[in-house]
Amino acid sequence: TTPIPMAAIVLFLIGTGVLVRAGMLGLGFWRIRRYRHTSTLVPGAFENLQRRLGVAADFYISSDVPGPVTFGFFRPAIFMPAIFIQESCARNESIACHELVHVRRRDWLFTVAEECILSLFWFHPAMWWLVAEIQMAREEAVDREVVVLLNTREQYLESLLKLAAAKAGFDLIPASPFLRKRHLKRRVASLLKEVSMSKLRLRSSMAVFTAALVLSAWLGVRSFPLQAAPQEKSGKIDAPGVAVQPSPVAVVHRTPVAYPKEALAKRIQGTVVVEVSLTATGTVSDARVLSGPEELRKAALQSVLQWHFSADSQLSAKTQVTVDFHLPEPEPASIRPVPAPSTAPAAEDFPVVDRVVLLVPESLKQRLQSRLTVREGDRLTEAAFNELSAAVRDVDEHLNINLQGGSTSGERRSSVVVISLPDSVAPVLPPRIRVGGNVQAVNLIRKVTPVYPPLAKQARIQGVVRFTVVIGKDGAIQDVQVVTGHPLLVSSAQSAVWQWQYKPTLLNGEPVDVITTVDVNFTLSPDPDAVPQ
Repeated sequence: TTPIPMAAIVLFLIGTGVLVRAGMLGLGFWRIRRYRHTSTLVPGAFENLQRRLGVAADFYISSDVPGPVTFGFFRPAIFMPAIFIQESCARNESIACHELVHVRRRDWLFTVAEECILSLFWFHPAMWWLVAEIQMAREEAVDREVVVLLNTREQYLESLLKLAAAKAGFDLIPASPFLRKRHLKRRVASLLKEVSMSKLRLRSSMAVFTAALVLSAWLGVRSFPLQAAPQEKSGKIDAPGVAVQPSPVAVVHRTPVAYPKEALAKRIQGTVVVEVSLTATGTVSDARVLSGPEELRKAALQSVLQWHFSADSQLSAKTQVTVDFHLPEPEPASIRPVPAPSTAPAAEDFPVVDRVVLLVPESLKQRLQSRLTVREGDRLTEAAFNELSAAVRDVDEHLNINLQGGSTSGERRSSVVVISLPDSVAPVLPPRIRVGGNVQAVNLIRKVTPVYPPLAKQARIQGVVRFTVVIGKDGAIQDVQVVTGHPLLVSSAQSAVWQWQYKPTLLNGEPVDVITTVDVNFTLSPDPDAVPQ
């Protein structure tokens, strides 16, 4: 019997998947038709809202849909579950406004087009990701438009969370559902950030997504017949000094052979012969070195084990590969680049500004603060110091600038910049040291547990919020800066950390300021009264 080519099998599987997806899409249209016949029309529903938006749609009450869903172009239909008739009018209005905005934007046509594209390219992961991103961008745009129209962000967020508890569905029908649970976290976070999306930005995003979609479809078509073109066996893809001799069995794909650095340093060259065992499909099942210098064997063997040979050959299941290693010709001295001598110090050699202390009268302090050219965290290079000196002299030519040692972390040096009058004595400032979060946690004597935000708990949001904290010499918190964390969790965690108290940290017997990191972990558990760790 003649074996079936692998390309034919793959094309058959892809075609079968396209037919299955097309059948599912047809089933979705049938379900839409069924909903229209089994639902109850509500005449005159939300007339004022429809006139305000300039659209017209039929509202139906259906016991078959778990959440609001919209479809149709010439006769748009919006289906609402019976449970929402019993809800408050404000919630009904926010849900209806969301669906009417979809009608005004003609989003149903885009949804059908996306489902057709996924039916054709169901095998391509990039297509699923792109369509999901397009749907997410569309829902975020509609959310922001509804909030602007109704001027009620809290009520709309409550509607999202209310529907999150309902059964999610509609993935098999070409329609725009009000809520997909996998989108909930991003949509809530986007609404809380209050980021506005202009028409220009939305159109630009859609243009980028469309271009990426077309490019991905083109690449999917170009990938057939899913067989790589044979690569050259002359050694052009290998390292300098390495050449692969043609083998009895044609090579379909191979990885380059590298010249080992140790062999180059020892000036070792020679020929390595490898015996290769092949499977029926042409892949390498085993390989062993027959001859060649020991320093060169490993490089040749590692490469050959990843090769792919032709499966059409009727030759033996074993073949030999010959790899020649020749020391590359040295580069002519006349064209070798001569590095220019460098005497200038690198930026890492200069200290970092730890603090800027102003020991001057209040009238001068305000003028100096507006003219300072360095800030905490800047590198105090020679140019930066000269620029600072010029700025200080412009304010008062009698002012002095002194540098004192600051904190030290590993090889990182820092300095404290002290600006004072000539008759002032610049004090030796205690350093501010950095301590790891786990080490400093031992000195924590009072820890206030943050309250889990109700909105984050309803949205099932959890995770770690990290802060950079400055602890004063008395152990009290002086500054709390957010590093990472979800927006819904940051405020509660920050309020709690401000109330923490540590033991004073001593350096040479004197209390010092400490910079450290603090992690606050919010974890959901089956217990509804659980608190974050």
